[in-house]
Amino acid sequence: MTDDDNDRRTTTTRLPSLTGMRFFAAFLVFVCHALVTGYFHAGTQARFGDFAFAAGWLGVEFFFVLSGFVLAWAVREGQSRTAFWRRRLVKVYPNHVLTWLAALGLAAWAGRSLDLVDLLPSLFLVHTWLPRAEFILTVNVVTWSLACDLFFYLAFPFLWAGIRRIPERFLWASAGGVVAVIVALPAVALALVPGEPRIPGQEMSLTQNWFLVSFPPVRALDFVLGILMARIVTARRWIGLPPSAALGLLLVGFAAQIALWPTVYGLTATVVAPIALLIASIAVADVRGDRSLLRTRPLQWLGEISFASYLVHFLVLVFVHEALGATRSWDAPVALALVTALWVLTTALAWGLYRFAETPAMRLWAGPSTLRPRPRTPVSGGGAPVPEPS
Repeated sequence: MTDDDNDRRTTTTRLPSLTGMRFFAAFLVFVCHALVTGYFHAGTQARFGDFAFAAGWLGVEFFFVLSGFVLAWAVREGQSRTAFWRRRLVKVYPNHVLTWLAALGLAAWAGRSLDLVDLLPSLFLVHTWLPRAEFILTVNVVTWSLACDLFFYLAFPFLWAGIRRIPERFLWASAGGVVAVIVALPAVALALVPGEPRIPGQEMSLTQNWFLVSFPPVRALDFVLGILMARIVTARRWIGLPPSAALGLLLVGFAAQIALWPTVYGLTATVVAPIALLIASIAVADVRGDRSLLRTRPLQWLGEISFASYLVHFLVLVFVHEALGATRSWDAPVALALVTALWVLTTALAWGLYRFAETPAMRLWAGPSTLRPRPRTPVSGGGAPVPEPS
């Protein structure tokens, strides 16, 4: 993979504010699962269920767009495909295999029946290519998004080879076209994807949900949008939208997402464009060296362990509930105290996974970092050069 020689680049940075944002995205997914795994009474779940599901989808959507953005941002001249793929696989698989084995052990402890024929596709992260619930809904449900990530990583060298050749004047039109396709996909799903059987309490079928949520080629559109936004920023085509305005747009989109849930339009259609704008605006602010609470040490630490936290949190929520009584639920204050304690436990386990599995694996097998600094031309939101950040 090589960069376009004429592509005008920003100053190299690790974009720490986006690292801080990773924590909030992971926390939204935790909130979603905490509200739907049985800790709260049915009335509380019904009252806040729409918010919970919308928050969870928002968090996952952020990660998908962010993944494309940071990989395009960090691409290096002369980096081979195999080196890129090795680093991505080492980032994902050690944590995944350990939590997959832990999930099997916990499921066996809880007395669940285990069918390796159904479970093995999830080990190799190919379990979302068919609309089969017995494959997708594994003991660690969140691995469906890793299957999408794996497809993104395998496709990135080829996607980048095409996207980097898009003339700069067409970048915004290209991004708008991708957003338009994403917004149109719910209508496509309703018209062309089978509508039975229905998901209880929702207005979409299992197959429609699979197509819009976990089918890797469809979710790759979010990833492509992230790549395009990175090119827009590095090519000095950013429109100057500040993070506060982008966040406001996201809140509007989130409110619309809640209002439209549980229809097919309540997934990503209303939030994908604001997420892309927010990520780009925060990246520009980092390049400029703007002050940001997202760069504080606690948020940086929480952002660094967010991948490990994402992998372990569902196991903690589900199997602690099993230990406390699978059919028990609690009043809101008690349930809130319980899930708060479980978030602390999740964070501790995530730190252990990050410290003793993810970090050593990256040091041993990942090879050179994709974020090696190289000269770039600093840019501002309006296209004019700005001083180097200190």
